[in-house]
Amino acid sequence: MRIRWKLFWLLAAISLVPLLLLRLNSQRSLSQLAGRLSARVGAHLVAEAQVRLGRTVEDHARLLAARRQSLAQAVAMQADAVEQALAAPRSASPDLAGAIVVTPALTGPGMGMGHLQPPPEAGCIEVPGYFRILPDGQTLPLPIDASRLLLRLPPGTAPGAPPATAVALAALPRPLGRIAALAGPLVHFQNTILIDGTAAVYPAFPAWPRRSNPLLAPWYLAAVAATAPVWTPPQAEPGTGRVSVAVASPVRAPDGSLAGATAIFTPLDDMLASVTSPGHIAGDVETLLVLAVPDAAGAPRLLVEAGEVMRTPRHGGHGWLAFVTPAPLDSPDADALAAMAADVAAGRPGVRRLAYQGRDCLAAYAKTGDNEALAQIVPVADVLAEAAAVAGDVDGSIRRLYAFGTAIVGAVMLALVFLSLSASRAVTKPVLALTNAARRLAAGDFSVRVPAGGRDEIAELGRVFNDLAPTLDAHVRLCETIELASEIQRSLLPAHPPAVPGLRLAAVCRYCDETGGDYYDFLPFDGPKAGLVGLAVGDVTGHGLEAALLMTTARALLRPRAAAPGTPGAVLADVNRELARDTMGSGRFMTLFYLEIDPAAGAAAYARAGHDPALRHNPATGATTELTCRGMILGATDDARYETGRVADLAPGEILLIGSDGLWEARNAADEMFGKARTATVLAAAAPDGPQAVCDALMSALDAFRGGVPLADDVTLLAVAITETADT
Repeated sequence: MRIRWKLFWLLAAISLVPLLLLRLNSQRSLSQLAGRLSARVGAHLVAEAQVRLGRTVEDHARLLAARRQSLAQAVAMQADAVEQALAAPRSASPDLAGAIVVTPALTGPGMGMGHLQPPPEAGCIEVPGYFRILPDGQTLPLPIDASRLLLRLPPGTAPGAPPATAVALAALPRPLGRIAALAGPLVHFQNTILIDGTAAVYPAFPAWPRRSNPLLAPWYLAAVAATAPVWTPPQAEPGTGRVSVAVASPVRAPDGSLAGATAIFTPLDDMLASVTSPGHIAGDVETLLVLAVPDAAGAPRLLVEAGEVMRTPRHGGHGWLAFVTPAPLDSPDADALAAMAADVAAGRPGVRRLAYQGRDCLAAYAKTGDNEALAQIVPVADVLAEAAAVAGDVDGSIRRLYAFGTAIVGAVMLALVFLSLSASRAVTKPVLALTNAARRLAAGDFSVRVPAGGRDEIAELGRVFNDLAPTLDAHVRLCETIELASEIQRSLLPAHPPAVPGLRLAAVCRYCDETGGDYYDFLPFDGPKAGLVGLAVGDVTGHGLEAALLMTTARALLRPRAAAPGTPGAVLADVNRELARDTMGSGRFMTLFYLEIDPAAGAAAYARAGHDPALRHNPATGATTELTCRGMILGATDDARYETGRVADLAPGEILLIGSDGLWEARNAADEMFGKARTATVLAAAAPDGPQAVCDALMSALDAFRGGVPLADDVTLLAVAITETADT
């Protein structure tokens, strides 16, 4: 063999062997890189899905809680309307014009009391949202009459002689209609049952079952056994067959005895209409309502109360199916399921990974009620679909790279230096540009941009960077705006109590967010109220920017009105009238306790707008009492009236404490409430040292009680005491 060929083969071996080894090594490295990339992308997607799914479920849960709170307030107003109707004077002749009257034995027009009114069908029209569900799943329109109610007389009622309770209920259509309009479209039917068997349903609809015993209705039995509004599990709505939830409240007779119960029915699919599957995360998502109930050993376990299904094409959207007997949430991951049940029982939101229906899933849940949560379960495979696609793309790219490299190995050897230099420059130039831009962005220059031409990963990274800069800029501006709003709101609260002869004053306010809805104020008066000092503590529903804005509006309305002549009840009536113009029908409202104290006379006058009563403690006797009077929340209706309570015998050293419910409703890790009893105990212990000591002691006791559990609501305290020199 010629030397030139030997040299050729030597050079070829020297060139090809390293190239072959390099290719084998690159093949192994690229395969490992594809695996690591797929694993990291998958882990990132799972983590991102956990965060986004958890936030989505918490948002939906807060929406459901707000709706339940609104309906509970509505049923309390409804109970008050029924009690007022029962207490109203009766005319000599019964007036049943506002009702369609039936008796338990009624089978057709003209029987029982039916001859006193038109046939049940007269005046009934079809209204969207009112329909019956037949046993085969079909739906039929349900004609109703919104101007009347259906009145069911007690068994054995003589014709022409309806009982006084029936005549009282016949006057309810107008107040019930106003409550339904105030509470919004979630109010479907408003049912009232009295202990004598008289029953009323608004709006009137002839399909209501007349042969059933209303006194055995589950919601009625639950309400008469309670002292406050109570929620019932999902059940079939009487007369329509729709799965509904009911919030019910007991009704008292004028003498204070139990008169019956009243309830508001809301179809479950209407209540949960906005709870949609998070399609931005995955398509195959199961949404459930779950309950945490104790098992035989006392440990909580999860039962499925209702699940999301599809409605009929006629009604569209999402629907919900309730289970007659709640079924256990089944998973072989007993530890994850037990932890999830414990979180639901404690009212804690969370996201856990568990096996469900044979698939690896993410389960996010958030509290919607006591021992109840909204849960959404997403298969992890759906979340990782994008990662699998990335791995497939990388693997395909590697195979194409091998085939292409084999075909042009000679050209690669000849152009190795040139290609290396060109490739190095092409790769490092945009990376250096990204590095420099990242340094400028970190220094606060949000206007920086990088060239993002091309379709490769570096170009895509450049486009992501260009999108990131304005997003970070907007986020920083939003944080600055929220911080400024928080500073402005806190500046509206008194920096310190005013120096008032004869009085010792103290107050503290702690928000659970940057901004809040709690409010307190000191109002030393001159002019027509000279010598008096006004004290106010308010609590807006919810917290955050919306609550802060409503609180600021209420403060602006209260200050000038309080300085004008008038009792505290008149002051709150005028403030409510102005505030309701902006809030009525919006579902936003606030509570307020307003007190005017005369230190020289040792007297005070007060009024409350749905706020918890103030506490009065006398250190000399150790007695603690409440200052209470009737008054509706501010902003619900513009014609509310407010009573004025009075205290005429305040002794020096007595403490008056006004607080918001964020104190006694605070919970610890065991889901126990701080409670008013503990509040009264701490008040009694600190009262001899004055108002400031009371505020400090209560906040210290609250911090010790809740431990590491964050505040769920704002906490505000205001304390006042008359000093020994009040008369001077």
